[in-house]
Amino acid sequence: MSFSLANIFLIAICLFAVTSFLSIAATNVFLGISTLLFLINLYRDKRVNLNEDKVPYLKAIGVFASTLLISALCSGDIVQGLKTWADFFLWRFMPFLILLFVFDNKEDAKKVYCAILGAFLVDALYVIYQGVFVYKLNINWARPYGFTGHPMTFAGFLCIIVPVLLVLVFESKVLGKYGKLALPAFIVGVGALVLNSTRGAWLAVGIVVSLICLNYMFRSKRIFIGCVALMLVGGLLLVNNQAFMKRVNTFSSVKSATQDPRFKIWDVSVVLFKEHPVLGVGLGQFKDEYRERHSKVYPVNEKQKKLATEYKKYLDNRKKKKLTPAQKKMTKAKRLELQKAYVAQRKYEVIGRLTHAHNNFLQMLGENGLVGFAGYVFAFGYILWRNIKNYFVNKNPYALMIAGSTGALVLQGLTEYNFGNGAVMKLYWLVLGCLVVLARYYNKENDEKETK
Repeated sequence: MSFSLANIFLIAICLFAVTSFLSIAATNVFLGISTLLFLINLYRDKRVNLNEDKVPYLKAIGVFASTLLISALCSGDIVQGLKTWADFFLWRFMPFLILLFVFDNKEDAKKVYCAILGAFLVDALYVIYQGVFVYKLNINWARPYGFTGHPMTFAGFLCIIVPVLLVLVFESKVLGKYGKLALPAFIVGVGALVLNSTRGAWLAVGIVVSLICLNYMFRSKRIFIGCVALMLVGGLLLVNNQAFMKRVNTFSSVKSATQDPRFKIWDVSVVLFKEHPVLGVGLGQFKDEYRERHSKVYPVNEKQKKLATEYKKYLDNRKKKKLTPAQKKMTKAKRLELQKAYVAQRKYEVIGRLTHAHNNFLQMLGENGLVGFAGYVFAFGYILWRNIKNYFVNKNPYALMIAGSTGALVLQGLTEYNFGNGAVMKLYWLVLGCLVVLARYYNKENDEKETK
């Protein structure tokens, strides 16, 4: 390989793809290098190639970006708003622009695509190692996170990649001689999904995977039997795992909405939306506004706070081995009462310090109002609609991969603010860029076959 600017650029973007699963710091370094090379390339060519397949995506996402820009400009802190906007649509969105404008050819897109899948499998295998050997399959409480350092980040990666791997299982011909690797890769991804123990990802990927299987399983007896066999074997293994079932049971363990932390966060988000229904509190302002409203919506329990403070003093004195006479005479029942209050107060304080709504839709409503919410729904709704249509009209497997990946990410967004996770969104835009290019070439090649 000659070290031309084009090849260096390809190496940089592939390293960005690989490090996305290994190191956030390295990811930013290679994205920075790729962005610099993109600007150099743009300066040299003095133009960009805008074909009819790229423009609709850019328009839909541009509408969304415009709605959040309005929210940023109308917020109480315009500088913070513009900084957040630039992070969303200039920095994190850059991988999509690079793929569409520079690597708009089948060969380069496939190289980046393979780099993504290969690096994901390495990270997924490490998650399986953590889950089996470090956390001893304690799915009920253990949260393996891979190299990224946070289980929710890896859960976002799973939502993006696992549906893609499943489509590759059914459309193995697109991998050529490597088609037989699709099923083992998918099984590794599912194993990592289970052990990662993120319930929102379980639901999101479970729904999307089920829909993809339904699409294929009635096409032949062989596929039907294979799907049913995999579901039965996987189901039996999970149902007989007590730790997994305990985690599953937490889906229905909420006694009432007011007792679950997420519902409390969502309550405050709704309050923010009601106060500012059109443009929200302003892009980048959610954290400060939420913390201010939380104590008003859920006032502090003074008795609980007093008991928690008393228990904290008890813990400090016990650690220093300087318990007071009253603390030494404390009954077990009293100590348990103080401990319960201490745990509840800590939980209250943690919820009050949160920085996002744990829900993309409520985050958009509270922070950006109906305008930002409409932009978000329009952009991702368009991506879903366009590719579902493309799949059923042209039987384009890459379009189904886009629909599956986007669908799972949007569904997980009902329980997590994954749009605000930089690592997750940079990977999503990169994957989307690769698949948009490959989907276009798939349609083009099919059209050429039909005209011959």
